Amino acid sequence: MQVQFPRCAGAALVAICVLMVAVTGAVRAQEISLAENVLFQRKHFGNIRNPTTLNYTFHQTASGSDAFDDKVSVDILKRHADGTASVAAHFLTGSREIPIPPIDHAQGNPVILGFLERDIAEMKRLTGGSTSYFRKRIRLALAASEVPVKKIKVPYRGGKVHAQEIMIYPYLDDPLKERLGKYVSKGYVFITSEAVPGTLYRVYTTMVTADATPSVATNMAIALDDKPD
Repeated sequence: MQVQFPRCAGAALVAICVLMVAVTGAVRAQEISLAENVLFQRKHFGNIRNPTTLNYTFHQTASGSDAFDDKVSVDILKRHADGTASVAAHFLTGSREIPIPPIDHAQGNPVILGFLERDIAEMKRLTGGSTSYFRKRIRLALAASEVPVKKIKVPYRGGKVHAQEIMIYPYLDDPLKERLGKYVSKGYVFITSEAVPGTLYRVYTTMVTADATPSVATNMAIALDDKPD
């Protein structure tokens, strides 16, 4: 199976490319999982015909100055006949911005990788772990063949549309999980829908406390903001 990667230039862009290689790295050793296929191999921009901009909201719930709202966007510069697109993604703004290289023939939506890369940086800051460790755990979780891809419906344009939900918990079975403290229970939820331009509907993190109630202390989410044709 052929895997396409963006061209990367400059140290600031290397992290995104490293994550893309890590997430799809399992292809070389085994058949790609359904979760990987849904998130990284399908042509997310195949439902867009003309140049446009996709806008997303980003919300981080936390204590003090760690809580913030920001924005994410993807400029669709050209739609190619093979269903890929030339895109330029802008992930967050100002000092929080995560540089993402322009991609000539994008298959998957690059803001998924931007979200994961920022989360990895946050996990390093919060726990002292290495970025390569967190990338590996996420890659292994997505590559697992038993990860379910659940069919759901989500609200969109005043109605309900078919979508797919993928949920992973990269750290629950980790031999080093004791070092992660409360972040052991951290989960990642991806929701995609072919009815939504750019396919990505939402991606967010979740945590469960000792009494099994959800915690939003470190929750980050991307939600579709506007709905271009």
